[in-house]
Amino acid sequence: MKRAIKVLRRAERDLQQIYETLAREYGDRADEYFDRLLDRIASLGELAARGAQPRDPALVGRGLRFVIAGPHLVFFKVTRSQVHVYRVLHAHRAYRHLL
Repeated sequence: MKRAIKVLRRAERDLQQIYETLAREYGDRADEYFDRLLDRIASLGELAARGAQPRDPALVGRGLRFVIAGPHLVFFKVTRSQVHVYRVLHAHRAYRHLL
């Protein structure tokens, strides 16, 4: 079953910051990485079940899952008809308090 993707405001801001940082550091190569990141998010519409559960029981209790996209983690929740993307964070960040 294909689900619609809904990127929430915080995740939109995360994506904007990621792109700005990549553009500043890598110039033209930023577009290539960013396109792959967006493709990974879009693929959740068809393959949401492939995401892993976080190790943190509180996040699992909230129904959050994640996929790895390069050095970033995409946190999302699957509903009957949609995938809600909550955050897109660098894997080295302490993310529990950000979700």
